[in-house]
Amino acid sequence: MRYMIYPTGFANQTLEVITSGFGGKARLFVNNQEVTAKKKQPMILRRDDGQDIEATWKRDLFGIDVPNLIVDGSVIEVTKPLPVIAKLWCFLPLIFIFIGGAIGALIGILTAAANVSVFRLSTNIMIRIILTLLISLTGTGLLLFLASTLSALLQ
Repeated sequence: MRYMIYPTGFANQTLEVITSGFGGKARLFVNNQEVTAKKKQPMILRRDDGQDIEATWKRDLFGIDVPNLIVDGSVIEVTKPLPVIAKLWCFLPLIFIFIGGAIGALIGILTAAANVSVFRLSTNIMIRIILTLLISLTGTGLLLFLASTLSALLQ
């Protein structure tokens, strides 16, 4: 998904955050050029007045949701955070961690990431709820299938 951001000092430039969905890594583009940084180093941005400033990502909630951007010490909200009820609904499959061990954790995290990506779409809320319900049910079915298959194989 693409998100336009408007930090102070960048009025004559276009800043865009692109996420690859499914809990993917966020990338920052300034004037259609990707800004890169070395590992564990901040990104360097040049404001309209020519001053170089630092920018870093601030991950939110297990690192699954869209991160915020810290530009020159101020937090830029890339997109509105999901409401608490939507987060609870999206992260409900994380209970698979306690039920299904490593396989349950993997399925739960992937299902939760898919749910968050669906809730970020700009479609009707009922469609998003139905889609996330189907994703969660699919994850539950996959966990039950894998658990029963592994149980049968190990006996």
